Amino acid sequence: MKAFGRVLTTFGVLLLVGVRADAHDPSMQHHEWFNKQEMNPAAQRRLGLSYKSCCNNGDVFKTRFRVAEDRSDQWQYLKDGEWKIIPPDIIKESDTPDRTPVLFINKATGQELCFFVPQGGL
Repeated sequence: MKAFGRVLTTFGVLLLVGVRADAHDPSMQHHEWFNKQEMNPAAQRRLGLSYKSCCNNGDVFKTRFRVAEDRSDQWQYLKDGEWKIIPPDIIKESDTPDRTPVLFINKATGQELCFFVPQGGL
């Protein structure tokens, strides 16, 4: 049973790595949209970053999203089995190509860089 668990874990890691790298693949649909996205100035200042791009130092983090349980405007995402708050200064109201939520996270630090609110609903 342990061997089966290791195979599933390995498969899951490979799947995540493959999904996260897609935004940087020029053959990927909407590649240009991903590469053009920039952080909000307030988030850039708070994080102390010299770059603006959501994509160059970040990757799209595929996960589940929800609105806070109190139905406020607070957005959350699932990471490592925990619901994490999406910082308000990274939220962007512009639409994504497929009208779904998109979260960019810094590849090195894990900091949230940009979040595009789903215009098509959850």
